[in-house]
Amino acid sequence: MKTFVQSAAVATLLLFASSDLPSQYVSGQEASIKRRQPQPQVRYPLGADSLPNDQVPKGSLEGPYLFKSNVIEDTVRKYWVYVPAQYTGDQPACVLVFQDGARAINPNGVLRVPQVLENLIAKNQIPVTIGIFITPGQRGDEFPESIGTGNPNNRDREYDVLNDTYARMVIDEILPEVGQKYKLTDDPAGRAIGGSSSGAICAFTVAWERPDQFRNVVSMIGSYTNIHGGHVYPDLVRKADKKPIRIFLQDGENDLRSPDNLDRDWYLQNQKMVAALMEKGYDMAHVFGKGGHSDDHGGAMLPQMLRWIWRDYPGVQSPATDLVAEAAAIAPEIDELYPGYDKDANLDPSGTYTWERRFGNVTSTSTLRLAFVDGKLSGEYSVQRGDADPTSTPIINPVMDGNKVVFDVTVPFGNRDFSFTLAGVVSDEGINGWQMMDFGGQNRDSRWNASRGR
Repeated sequence: MKTFVQSAAVATLLLFASSDLPSQYVSGQEASIKRRQPQPQVRYPLGADSLPNDQVPKGSLEGPYLFKSNVIEDTVRKYWVYVPAQYTGDQPACVLVFQDGARAINPNGVLRVPQVLENLIAKNQIPVTIGIFITPGQRGDEFPESIGTGNPNNRDREYDVLNDTYARMVIDEILPEVGQKYKLTDDPAGRAIGGSSSGAICAFTVAWERPDQFRNVVSMIGSYTNIHGGHVYPDLVRKADKKPIRIFLQDGENDLRSPDNLDRDWYLQNQKMVAALMEKGYDMAHVFGKGGHSDDHGGAMLPQMLRWIWRDYPGVQSPATDLVAEAAAIAPEIDELYPGYDKDANLDPSGTYTWERRFGNVTSTSTLRLAFVDGKLSGEYSVQRGDADPTSTPIINPVMDGNKVVFDVTVPFGNRDFSFTLAGVVSDEGINGWQMMDFGGQNRDSRWNASRGR
């Protein structure tokens, strides 16, 4: 999933379904926000095919390489190349191109695509495949190191638009550059492209525009929504002649729901994509889980997705099991929302708490000052985004519920005010809990972890 800003620019925070908080959480004055609980945190654990195996020959991950495109002008990006131990150069290798490359290769993340390739190739469950992992473009001439696994600023203009520009960059620039060193297949059935969220719609667009080059798509929590017009894809699929595309699509029933704007409802749009692809008779598989807008479910089932994509490729061991059913059977783990919560606790939360969030290469620092006097809680919240002046505001409707603190905040940003609720368990080390807000008709929640000053 993505890196987020703790400020009024929380339009990028994750969505979770919710229910109302108990009425005792509203005190003193009428609440300015309809308070609710975040959805229980659903996580999908990684299986053995996503983890290192000492018995498997080790491939190499080369890069990062800086790349400036002539097709997508005035941008710079990075890419990495995974070369399996089994590659000899005698025969062309199959190709997997994956978007949001820094996330995809993170050895401590939930995708770990090079590791999955390494394990599956060793078992001959997919062909010998070279992986190419590409970040979105950053506008300008420099790619700041501070971006990390976050989102460069040209991402939506590359990933969420419906045209062939990104496809031309991959096909006409990236593949030839990698092909100077490694022998890559030109068989579209031996090429796969995948991604998560906006990276998924990007992958589908490449295959949709150029099925002569890519015919296999891995789609995780795909943004087939109206960011830049992607919500029209189900209708396009129905109206166009069937294309020779094979796709495995994953999503979660709590993925960025938007009942007030259905074109921006991720789960609904993924369902519509599945219905359209099935109606047209595409070679398509899908699994819908319980999760939200997170990479972890797709990461957990990536081995099955890749095996299904290449299930009948020449020389590959035929699956002995139903790979789609196997992927659907991966069970989630549900975390406790507020670990350590004690409704009977009696403590003083007075003090100063700080935490940071990052979005791209911008860091936001938040500070919370609490005072608990005569059984009444009050406080002030301030946030500084990057080098901008900090913004401070009193907290609204603060309540102590045992060792849990709950309050609302309204923060000006640009010419708008953004309101959200913070709730967390207080300890000697800090406060750990959730930030909950509504944005554009969607519930968007994220973890909140603050350190206590001494």
